[in-house]
Amino acid sequence: MDESLRLRAGEPGLYILAAAVAEVSSCPPIRRDLNDLLLKGQRRLHWRDEDGARRHKFVSLVARADLELVVVVGTPVLPKKQERARRVCMEGLLHELDQRAVERVRLESRTTSLNKKDQVMVAALFGSHVISHRLRTEHASPVFEPMLWVADAVAGAISAARDGQGDFIAIIKHLTTTIEIPVR
Repeated sequence: MDESLRLRAGEPGLYILAAAVAEVSSCPPIRRDLNDLLLKGQRRLHWRDEDGARRHKFVSLVARADLELVVVVGTPVLPKKQERARRVCMEGLLHELDQRAVERVRLESRTTSLNKKDQVMVAALFGSHVISHRLRTEHASPVFEPMLWVADAVAGAISAARDGQGDFIAIIKHLTTTIEIPVR
């Protein structure tokens, strides 16, 4: 799972939380193909750092992969309520992944204190039976887990589509389920 936050003056903010869902056996070839896209000296792919042609290659690779993409878009997001938006979107996405019988979720690692907030949130979701105990979460660094790059690309493509650049999301639309959630 990875997120994209968009806050612009005069527009309702967006919090996009995306997940790439794959069988464990499908991940090694996807990771290999993603690593093949790295430029010399590049440690990871990151949507915001890539130009249009590289983004196109990125989503085209994702489109051929054996996976499913699940996205939650929360709006409106107020600048000082980003963590609230994350919690609302995380609840929705983890519930959706649990309904798909996903057993392990890797979230892109943030700071130690923010990772702890995520862990507290997940424990609360278990406690309130929003998600079952079969679903396990862990934080991972995108430098070491290329599957996080997929979630980043999906969140980026969704955000680009909101700006009228729908060509990226069109490439992966057949794999993508998008759920809109109000952030209260």
